[in-house]
Amino acid sequence: MNNVCKLFMCSLLPLSSVLAQENLPISTNSPTSSLKLSGDRTDNERVEFLLEVAQAYTKEENFEAAVDAYERILQIDPNHRQSLYIVAHLYISAKQYTKAEDLLLTLTVEFPEDFKLLNNLAWLYATADDPAIRDGKKAVKVAHEALTLAPNDHHVWSTLSEAYYISGDYEKAYRAIMHMASLAARSGSGITKDAVDSYNEQIRKCKRAMDTAEAMKTDVSKEEK
Repeated sequence: MNNVCKLFMCSLLPLSSVLAQENLPISTNSPTSSLKLSGDRTDNERVEFLLEVAQAYTKEENFEAAVDAYERILQIDPNHRQSLYIVAHLYISAKQYTKAEDLLLTLTVEFPEDFKLLNNLAWLYATADDPAIRDGKKAVKVAHEALTLAPNDHHVWSTLSEAYYISGDYEKAYRAIMHMASLAARSGSGITKDAVDSYNEQIRKCKRAMDTAEAMKTDVSKEEK
């Protein structure tokens, strides 16, 4: 069966069915970090197949199924760095916030110079629906840590803006998002229309909040007089 057919099947069948057809383990309690022969496929071949499955589910925005596939890769090879990085991000999209926080905290300790991990952790704290995870102060702190490593990365400035926004510091949120827009315009290439639309909405949101807060201050000042 060619790869195109396999990916088409992934869009129709539950992951467990696809894995069963490929003779892949549904679960295991003793993952191994070394790749070795298993049945008629090497573990490396199983990982490659699961990467295709995971990427297909991610493209369809079926984040829970994508997470499942990446977790199965990590059962085969717990040190598979690509899967560790991607699943940490997908945990946020799948709203598996505790798993996201635990994994990102572990990865930021192991790879302290990787600003993208810090940025993802800050984004988690800034955007999680769960109030037990969402934390403006933590989001601002971690975003600043990411900025010390990548001061000109517009993604980090977007995250910092969102962190300030949920902290109620709307003026700083607006300044951060406008600086992000300047950096993004300078870089030019590689920014999709969806990203531009998202950034423009973030700019409008921060501007509205800042203007509203300023108007309320003005009204209070007038009443005091």
